[in-house]
Amino acid sequence: MHYYRQFARHDCIISKWKWDVMQVSDRIGTRMKLQDLHVLMTVVQAGSMGKAAQILNTTQPNISRSIGELEHTLGVRLLDRHRQGIEPTDYGRALLDCGAAVFDDLRQGMKNIAFLANPAAGRE
Repeated sequence: MHYYRQFARHDCIISKWKWDVMQVSDRIGTRMKLQDLHVLMTVVQAGSMGKAAQILNTTQPNISRSIGELEHTLGVRLLDRHRQGIEPTDYGRALLDCGAAVFDDLRQGMKNIAFLANPAAGRE
């Protein structure tokens, strides 16, 4: 009987883990936007939201809104804001690493599509 209780608890933990994974997948698929990820990457590279707004030809409130939406979607703070600028949190650094990989994959996908559309162009 004791074994069954342990197994039942373990099964509950696995079910909770599956639920958490499903919730994350749902959040990514329905609420996370590539544009917001691009904004985050630009903010960190620029060192401030104001500079990122200039680079992206938008307003600082739009930049703040994009970052806020990402933070809300993920449920964590991505940036530490200081008078001297911004710095990514550990969560922000993790997302930036993944974001760089996502955009690298998208660039490669675009190259693959261009090659498929015109194979002769790739041989030059």
